[in-house]
Amino acid sequence: MRNKLSVFIITFNEERIIEKCLKSLWWADEIVVVDSGSTDATLAICEKYGAQIFHKDFDGLGTQKQFALEQTKNNWVLSIDADEILTEALIEEIQELLKATPNADGYYIKRKQVFLDKVFNYGPESKQCFLRLFKKELGSFDGKKVNASIVLNGNKGKLKNNFLHFKTRSLDTYIEKLNSYATIYAEGEYLKNKKHPLLFIFIRVKYEFFKKYILELNFLNGKEGFYWAFLSTYYLGLKYIKTNEQYKTVKKQLLF
Repeated sequence: MRNKLSVFIITFNEERIIEKCLKSLWWADEIVVVDSGSTDATLAICEKYGAQIFHKDFDGLGTQKQFALEQTKNNWVLSIDADEILTEALIEEIQELLKATPNADGYYIKRKQVFLDKVFNYGPESKQCFLRLFKKELGSFDGKKVNASIVLNGNKGKLKNNFLHFKTRSLDTYIEKLNSYATIYAEGEYLKNKKHPLLFIFIRVKYEFFKKYILELNFLNGKEGFYWAFLSTYYLGLKYIKTNEQYKTVKKQLLF
């Protein structure tokens, strides 16, 4: 008898990818989906795969994922996103781990990036490790609205195999996501009373592209590597510009 596992996912209009994600979870004992108001076929696809579906209005990644975690029933849990797909090698490794007595309370897993259907073999985005598999009673999410992380009160290990992160298949949807994240970032920076000089933005953006494309070896990922470096640079500049505009707008409101 192996330890039972719950997988939890948060969703919003994920019909383009969610079925591939769920297909890789056939072996899980429970799948929990927390949706924030999808208007496409996301919920129908989740029902097809027997997921337990809950609704919660989105107010940030940290609180959304914490709510999803709280709906799970089993001692071991796995956190993944709708655009992430487990590889067969990783599935086998997790199954073997759960059959034995795990020597840690949580495990980091390497994530490999897929951008515009291109698997990136170079760059830090395909070498990052994230704490995703852990004992439910020992883990919780921080309150960050973007890039929320799991805080684990226990020993940590690392798995050998990776999962795939399908960053985007559409440039339009990816740019929309960058715009949304930049807005959230700007609101947080304004609360810290921050703004950025134009010379700083100019120098920082120029360096960011050089770092992403050359230093981080994304030029070895083909034309998709160039697109990724360019859009990453665009996102950085957008965050700074939105921060300055947010600062200016709120300051005007205070004067009148």
